[in-house]
Amino acid sequence: MTLALRKHWWLGVLALGMGSGCREPQPPLIGPNLVVNGSFEAGLEGWWHTTNVKEGTASVSAEAADFGSAGLKLKKGTEGWGCMAGQETLAHRAGQTFQVNARLKGAAGGERVTFSFHGQGFEVVAENRWRTVSRMLLLPEANSNATALISVTTNEATVYVDEVSIAQAVVEKGDADEEEDNLLSNGSFESDLGMWNFWTNSPDGSASTSPDARHSGFLGMVLTRGAEGAISSVKQPLRDPVAEREEYRIEARIRGTQGGEMVNLCLQMNDEPWDGPCETVSATTEWQHVTKKIAIEEALFDERVGAVLSLGSEGTVMVDDVIVVRTRRGY
Repeated sequence: MTLALRKHWWLGVLALGMGSGCREPQPPLIGPNLVVNGSFEAGLEGWWHTTNVKEGTASVSAEAADFGSAGLKLKKGTEGWGCMAGQETLAHRAGQTFQVNARLKGAAGGERVTFSFHGQGFEVVAENRWRTVSRMLLLPEANSNATALISVTTNEATVYVDEVSIAQAVVEKGDADEEEDNLLSNGSFESDLGMWNFWTNSPDGSASTSPDARHSGFLGMVLTRGAEGAISSVKQPLRDPVAEREEYRIEARIRGTQGGEMVNLCLQMNDEPWDGPCETVSATTEWQHVTKKIAIEEALFDERVGAVLSLGSEGTVMVDDVIVVRTRRGY
């Protein structure tokens, strides 16, 4: 039964691709749910749970149900890293994208909850009402036994989870995905912020994806920095370490909402002191194709680095099609 469903789904994807012609960008095509008993109507069947905290529990109850008669209740005490529930799912190939979807509610609001799938994940802050949590995750490596995890990490917190789904998603490729020598994955943000790590010291700083921010494909990134704080940034480690005298080309499509927003394109070390060469551009209200060459100096010899895009001024910018290519090898 499962194999038949998968076969029909992929035939539909193939037919769509062959008959698409000149069409508008399409949203992701979502496959069948890989999670067993994601509605928890069968109790914790298919799920395991663990915790290293006092008074940490995972249970199924009616108060945790958004739909149906049951949902997952995760409770964390005052010590340890958290309380977790998980299950093993089917194998996946390298480079596939999956959509994680769930309904989430906090007992009080403000609880931090992490969803992950084979090492890729995201954290959300629960509210004291039911809401849908949905993210795309790009899995860079193949795995024969992937694990889905849900954990609450806030002390003395209780959260409710229902209608959990993890499904493969077929996403449209953007220009950065078509660049064979690109050292980044998901440079066109078609898999949301999959593979990108967000950081800000601005209370109003944020990073998200939207069809309105696209230059190619279906999605682009929206990066915001508020009046307070210094920076909002996203970073992705390169696959290989850099070497002395190497040269790289880093490029992106950038558009500001007001114009004049200062955007930094950097190659930055993955460890403290977080140094690395940067180039700064001033965004305009029209799409710019920004291309910069960055040379690696001796200080970054054989270092693990990541590509960083940061907003160093108040405002909002749209970013798409980020490409990093090695143009000269080191000696």
